Amino acid sequence: MEHRKTLTDYIKARYALLVIESFEEERVVKELTNIAKEINHTLFVWNTTEGVTLNGAVVGEKTTDLKQAIDFCESKAKENNSRCLFVFTDAHNYLDSKSNPVYRRRLKDFAMNIRAKGYKSNCIIISPSFEISNELQKEVTIVDFPLPNRDEVKEIITSNIALYSKLPNVSIDVNNAVLEKFVDASIGLTRLEIENCIAKAIVSDHKLNEDDIRDILEEKKQIIRKTGILEFIDTKLNLNDVGGLETLKRWLDLRSHCFDVDAKQFGVTPPKGVLLTGVPGCGKSLTAKCVSSAWNMPLLRLDMGKIFQGVVGSSESNMRLALKTAEAISPSILWIDEIEKGMAGASGGSGDGGTSTRVFGTLLTWMQEKTSPVFVFATANNINGLPPELLRKGRFDEIFFVDFPSKDERKKILEIHIKKLKRDVAAFDLDKLADLSGEDSFGKDVVLAGAELESWVSDSLIEAFSRRINGDSSADLSMADFEATIKRLVPMGQMRKDEFAKLRQWANENAVSASLTNKNESNSIEDFLGGRRIDF
Repeated sequence: MEHRKTLTDYIKARYALLVIESFEEERVVKELTNIAKEINHTLFVWNTTEGVTLNGAVVGEKTTDLKQAIDFCESKAKENNSRCLFVFTDAHNYLDSKSNPVYRRRLKDFAMNIRAKGYKSNCIIISPSFEISNELQKEVTIVDFPLPNRDEVKEIITSNIALYSKLPNVSIDVNNAVLEKFVDASIGLTRLEIENCIAKAIVSDHKLNEDDIRDILEEKKQIIRKTGILEFIDTKLNLNDVGGLETLKRWLDLRSHCFDVDAKQFGVTPPKGVLLTGVPGCGKSLTAKCVSSAWNMPLLRLDMGKIFQGVVGSSESNMRLALKTAEAISPSILWIDEIEKGMAGASGGSGDGGTSTRVFGTLLTWMQEKTSPVFVFATANNINGLPPELLRKGRFDEIFFVDFPSKDERKKILEIHIKKLKRDVAAFDLDKLADLSGEDSFGKDVVLAGAELESWVSDSLIEAFSRRINGDSSADLSMADFEATIKRLVPMGQMRKDEFAKLRQWANENAVSASLTNKNESNSIEDFLGGRRIDF
């Protein structure tokens, strides 16, 4: 495994202070134990309750304090022909910027002595998250320890099935096809979480079969939510629920099978991602949800606001955790909604001590170099809030501009919403409704956005309902209701006309139009929808 080789190389190269960020302390210690045996090192493990242990037995008296533990470890490192790995599992509680500086100084001294005095030893800190204080910035090397990959997950499930199959009154009905489904469902979980899910499934009815996959997926959603950073989005929507944006939908459809095994064998590289920018309320977030169903891939929403929550220094760890989780359950879609809000300080001058810049750098590097099949679906309302580095080729496969809907698109959107109300679409003049929602009502170059069309339908339904409760028992949604409520709307395009004109001008040079346009209609908003046109 690549991460094991990387870790071994760091140890052999005498990197004095390594930090492994992982929630799987037991799994990491087991991996380090195997590495220590391979390279003929002695493995010491420290925690705050037992102190320093060797093979599970306490060997250092009065070493529950970190400083005392480091003193003991250095004494072992000094011994002739000593080759040691010193693993600290609770050290992060002593080393943040608010803790006693003595601990940071003592660890730094030990790291410096390892280099200066030639100790054939390494310090390794295992932590769910690690705040790197200024004193340790140049001493620490962070090593990725990914969640179990597909082969590891399969081994975990197989070994647990073998264990439970020996128990009386336990029925195991898992063939090879079902096993692969279990593996798919379990990708992204830790070893402990997988084992707990299987145990729970068996305890509930003394059976393990295909029906239990649902329980694992539900458990997986909860676990992902517990990170506080990622949200597992479960949606039944599909691209037919998006009115318009035909160019974008065609582009996505062409790439829907690029994550399959056949595509890989053909030499196709999985697409990196797409950035949608443009007018608020015109379907960018809705499209993200629909792609998940269309591609049959899990959708993880990354909340950029939560990345920056928590203690100082944790933002970078939060970002790395989110990216590692997305990679672990790949192929997956990572949805970064309103990405510009999280990148506001990335260009400097934000007064956050460079946190935004470092988080942004972590994301950029990952987007450029990632090899795992994670499709990044980013949306942005304010393109001016994005650093130019994000927009260059190599980060995204394409940048699409979502403008106000054309007349045909407005007809489609209205049709979708009327059908959702279980009303007969034929009872409504969609052409007239499309005209009412555009320049006929609001003047040149002003039309309703997708979200405003939905609100208009909702307001019209309330208008019809009010007539019913006021005595008209036969009242139902009608054209008259739409005509009455349209007069009360003040479109966003009217209030922010100049702003959207500038945004459209930018899109003409830098983005592709998400919509098909009808150039035959003169003096129509369709003549100046923002973004370049592409044909398939």
